[in-house]
Order: sequence, then C-alpha cells, then structure tokens
Amino acid sequence: MSMWEDVVTTGLIGTDRRPVPEGLPETWGAEIDHAVDPAHAILTLAARHRAFARAGGLLPYCPAGAVAPPNRVPVASPAAHRILAGLLSPPQVDLIRLWLITAVHYGYHVSAAYWTLLAMLAARSPDIDRTALVKAIGDRGVWFVEQNPQWGRLVKSLRSHQQDAQDPKDEGVAVTEDAVRADPNLIMDAATPWPEQLTRTVVQIIGSGQLRQRGVRYATEVGVRLPLQHYELLRSAMAQIPEPQEPLTPAGSRSVREALLALERTVWLRIEMCSAFSGEPIMVERLEIPRW
Repeated sequence: MSMWEDVVTTGLIGTDRRPVPEGLPETWGAEIDHAVDPAHAILTLAARHRAFARAGGLLPYCPAGAVAPPNRVPVASPAAHRILAGLLSPPQVDLIRLWLITAVHYGYHVSAAYWTLLAMLAARSPDIDRTALVKAIGDRGVWFVEQNPQWGRLVKSLRSHQQDAQDPKDEGVAVTEDAVRADPNLIMDAATPWPEQLTRTVVQIIGSGQLRQRGVRYATEVGVRLPLQHYELLRSAMAQIPEPQEPLTPAGSRSVREALLALERTVWLRIEMCSAFSGEPIMVERLEIPRW
C-alpha cells in the first residue's frame, strides 16, 4: 500500500481505528507533529500531498502568445523626454504633436514608458494627431495599444492612419502678406520656411490687438510653425509693431502681451526640442518680452 493510500484509508475509517501513518517520504515535507490531534494530522498530510501533486505536475498546454513587432528605431534622449513629460501635464495638444513630429524628424521614437499616457490621452481626445502618434510609437507601440480591449476604437483610428504616416502630404501653399492681413488664419497653411516679411506680418497682427481673446491661441499656433531661424527676428518685429488706430484698454494690452509671450515661449520650446534631439547646444540668447 502506498503512503497516499494509507492516508486515505486512515481518513475513511477514522484515526480512532487506525493510527496516523509514519515514515513520510521526504518530498512530503517535514515530519508529522504527533502533539496535534490525529484528525488534524491526517488533514495536514492530505494538504501536503495535494500541494506536492500540483507543484510537481505539468501545466496544461497553452499556445504561445502574440509576439510584438521588432523596434529597430532608437528612443529619444532623457532630455527630450523631460520636455514631453512637461507637455503631458497638463496636456498641451499642439505642442505634444510638435514633439512627436520632431522626434520622427530626428529619427527617434518615444520611449515605451510614455505609450500608456499617450494612448490614454489620444483615447479621450480626438485632437491628438493620430498620424504623428503612429510615427512616433512605431509598429511596436501600435501593437502595445492593441493589447488593451478598452482602446479598440483608438486602435482602429491608429491603423487607419498608418498609411498616412507612410505617405507624407504637401507641406503647405504659398501665401502673401496682404492675404494674411485679410485672413490671419491663412498663415497656418503657408509653406515653411516662409519669408521674414511674413513673420513680421503675423507679429504685427498679434500686436494689433485685433485677435482679442483668441490672440494667445493664434500666437501658439503661429509659434508651432514659425521658422526657427526667425527667432531673433522677433525682437525687432515686436519693436516695430505700429500703434493701433484705437488705443488699447489695459485689458487689451495685457492680452497682447500674453499672446506675444505665448509666441516666444512656443518658438523657444521648439529650439529646446531641437537641441535635446540633436545634442547640439542652443546658440541663441533667449528674448525677454517687454512690458506692454
């Protein structure tokens, strides 16, 4: 009779009619403590046998899980990711898109540590550029997003934009200064880099106060597109802003200065991004926006 059969038999007929087995196999663990109740000892032996059987048995066959696509593109530097972290808290959609595009331009991907944050943001905000996100996280990042069933709608959107990521579109159209004065939003579609006079024109539009409450938003969007080599031009362009036909109220003056600050901050952030991605030092001195 095996040890397990002996234990079962004792359990069935009772410890008052059959003694607790002795001389346990080493694989069952420690020796029996005869100081405890015999019935308790039998239950302990049964539990040990069960544990041994489960630990020593083979697991059921399971097919291999899905394998993520390889990621051969290097991730951006810690300095670049510190900028991204600042843009994610709180989320600044236009600048996050700019970061993603800049990373791809320099041949880098965003670190996997940020995939979840970016996916969560994109899942709840349609304003996150799907094409830029697909380029920056790569096939491996898209595969990662696909593993979460809650991101099913986002995955469909990313998959539909993968072709757009492979087929770059036209970078813009030529616009004139007069056209931009008549419709300031035309500068958003202008081919870059645009000429210096267009930069002076949009700075004058921002400084005129005509944009009112949307001045900061407009200035930020201009800053995302403004040629970086025009950064030092901003100083003279701001100094040459003509006096408005109607004097600005104190609130209007504050709005203009906030818009100019937004323009400078955005362009300077882009300069910092390029330095972080390229590893080259910043060679220009930051401007100070004077009191307005």
